[in-house]
Amino acid sequence: TATNMASNYATSSSVSRASSSSSTKLFMADTETASIEDITAQLKANKEEFDTKISAATTVAEAEAVRVEYLGKKGPINKVMSFMRLLPNEDKPKLGAVVNEIKSELETLAKDRKTVLEVEEIELQMEAERIDVTMPGLSKAPNVGRRHPLSMTMEKAVDIFTSLGYDTVTECKDSPEIETDYFCFEALNCPKDHPARDMQDTFYLTEDMGSLLRTHTSAVQIRQLGKRKPPLRMVSPGRVYRKDDIDATHSMIFHQIEILALDERGKLNIGHLKGTVEHFLREMFGPEIDVRFRGSYFPFTEPSMEVDVFFRGKWLEVLGCGMVDPNVLEMAGIDPNKYSGFAAGFGVERFAMVIHGITDIREFYKNDERFLQQFPTFYDQGLTAMKKGDVGRAASDVAKPEEIAAAIAAGERAAGEKPKKKKKKAPPAAAGEIDVSKLDIRVGVITKAWTHEEADKLYCEHIDIGEEEPRNIASGLRAHYNLEDLEGQRVLVLANLKTRKLVGFPSHGMVLCAASEDGSKVEFIEPPADAEIGERVMVDGFDGEPATENQVIKKKMLNAIFPDLSTNSQGIACYKGEPLSTSAGPC
Repeated sequence: TATNMASNYATSSSVSRASSSSSTKLFMADTETASIEDITAQLKANKEEFDTKISAATTVAEAEAVRVEYLGKKGPINKVMSFMRLLPNEDKPKLGAVVNEIKSELETLAKDRKTVLEVEEIELQMEAERIDVTMPGLSKAPNVGRRHPLSMTMEKAVDIFTSLGYDTVTECKDSPEIETDYFCFEALNCPKDHPARDMQDTFYLTEDMGSLLRTHTSAVQIRQLGKRKPPLRMVSPGRVYRKDDIDATHSMIFHQIEILALDERGKLNIGHLKGTVEHFLREMFGPEIDVRFRGSYFPFTEPSMEVDVFFRGKWLEVLGCGMVDPNVLEMAGIDPNKYSGFAAGFGVERFAMVIHGITDIREFYKNDERFLQQFPTFYDQGLTAMKKGDVGRAASDVAKPEEIAAAIAAGERAAGEKPKKKKKKAPPAAAGEIDVSKLDIRVGVITKAWTHEEADKLYCEHIDIGEEEPRNIASGLRAHYNLEDLEGQRVLVLANLKTRKLVGFPSHGMVLCAASEDGSKVEFIEPPADAEIGERVMVDGFDGEPATENQVIKKKMLNAIFPDLSTNSQGIACYKGEPLSTSAGPC
């Protein structure tokens, strides 16, 4: 929302006006100049080439390659936008209109061609996998069933903790998958208006949002604290649910294991936590694995840490942990002055993907026998090979380390060299190519606005950003704008954020605002009057493709971009000194 952006990131948030060039000529290459007409002609020639290549594509992969070749960040269509700053103001709308028209046509052609090819591929696959239903149903092969890799990974992890004296909690009455809001959030230091809920938006089962599918197995710990008193050690595995978009690394259903250890105050400290986590990870990945801890934030632990392992040449984030927040103990009826402890949790799918070299989480849920036959029947069979990730497959079939890192780390780059000694500080992860082009910022207009019934700081708005339906977006602007001033207000919308509930209102996006240093004044960042609704806002020199909604929601991406957004002396919104611009000029 606007207030979140203003308070969290945008004591910087705006853009500077690009100087107009008096010449209508552009440098198309090192030795060639061209006018706006030349550029238009070249774009149309590129479209003709695209038409020929997309028609010749015979597979979905080939069609996608053609689309990326012409519409990707290094393609000829996007490169033309870098000439925008060299044009006089009267020529910018012309170029923008031509580029938008051609991009729209090419996207439509690519989508239609891929749809046709997908149908053809499915028909070919169905024909190739045709089954003779007249054959006997029982297979003569000795292996009529296999243990699932997720079951084995979960069993291995739980066994490690039970060997350390932890009790397993799995009974339905103690570990229900349908939870109450209290056990899932409020008792874990997450009240209804807590922003941490945005990261765990889930499936609610009742209108009052009091009953839901649990988002983590931390709720099991709260239930146990109501029945048992410290000292205690418990491990709680189970299935959890989150409203994630399904892709190669995300699923709306996955499995989680969490541990909790409580004892008299002073008997457990952060050293015990680190020792427990390191022991567990070396049992899972092998005794030579390198482990590092990074400071982080979770509402139910303080201090909190995220943990990485150096595996197959890459640092990979594998779990979160921390000392139990005193507020959590107090709400469970335990005196935090007498008892303290630690907690940790991780996703089972991620561990299985890292260990076995699996690059697509969806493979776990297909129940394809060809996939399952690659794994041992029990986790302790062929354990060495399992840790290497080559169980049941030829070396040529094992995913390359770079592919695994790309899938698991979601494009985040890591350090390139493994530290020589464990006692030496591990090399920090590289920052990765994160810049303002990862944000899909669109020109929009507020078509309807009303006050939020349950939040005294929020407005609810319908905002048109050129899609079939207006976006529902909540913004914390009631202290800065009157309701009657909002309708018709032109705004910039950060569009590639996941839908999240703000005090019950599903908000899909963020309105960009600029704030004074002390936060007393907050104003919309406004696009030029002639900017087209739905047009993407660009910054000269940063012409990459926007990230997915799952990537943008990560705090590290927003934290890497927003500090470089600021307002210059002319009131123009800038990123690293370059204006946020549309075809009609800067914002």
